Amino acid sequence: MNLNLPTANVNVVTFYPFQKKDQVGTGKWYEKIGIGYSGNFINQLSFYDTNFNFRRMLDTLQWGAQHSLPISLSLPSLGPVTISPSVSYEERWYGQRILRHWNTSRQKVDTAIQKGLYTARQMSFGLSASTRIFGTYKFGPHSNIIGIRHEIRPTISLNYKPDMASKYFYTLRIDSTGRQIRVSQFDGGVIGPFGEGTFGGISFGVDNLLEMKVKDKKDSTGKATRKVKLIDGFGFNSSYNLMADSFALSNINIYARSTLFEKI
Repeated sequence: MNLNLPTANVNVVTFYPFQKKDQVGTGKWYEKIGIGYSGNFINQLSFYDTNFNFRRMLDTLQWGAQHSLPISLSLPSLGPVTISPSVSYEERWYGQRILRHWNTSRQKVDTAIQKGLYTARQMSFGLSASTRIFGTYKFGPHSNIIGIRHEIRPTISLNYKPDMASKYFYTLRIDSTGRQIRVSQFDGGVIGPFGEGTFGGISFGVDNLLEMKVKDKKDSTGKATRKVKLIDGFGFNSSYNLMADSFALSNINIYARSTLFEKI
């Protein structure tokens, strides 16, 4: 049996510590620095119900905590383009770490669990630019469809994540053939480890919204209208890691509301 208790989650809505209470005129750029926080604390107990022992149950206790501190800044728009720099700091606490090594005499991997308080942290930096492009098409006065509106939302960002987790990784031999893998001291915990490696590259994506305005047949005056979303959230996101020379395509989302097939 695995029991997750107690657990706690804390979320703080983004606040602006440098913003004046009584704003007069245009504020300074640093007054738009926003800071948020989210954290969770997890405990896990594991035991066999047929061989219950309180001391043995406490020996299996694992706990961990995760803290995330995003910092954002809203800069004035440069015409139709919005620029947004960001910094993210994340820290994880572990109640144990696992050290493994290859035992040559026994031809197996030995595992040692060390209890205590261990920490790991990670930071990332980003600078994004986004805009919105609109296009409309109007129908004739005798059509039930008044018009169709297409909104394209492209984004591009520069991101950098230093490798702050490699010191927690080591190379482990796992069999008699000499095969080796990279493992973390925090593998197998209730909170997983950070991934090692540096990311410095470009991320970009395009999102689409397609909706139309139609005449409301239920309205007796014939003047009322309503909006129908045809496609909401059709797009893609991808990234190119300049340091690893790799290309990743991710998060291909297609969402079409059922109103697409509604009789008009």
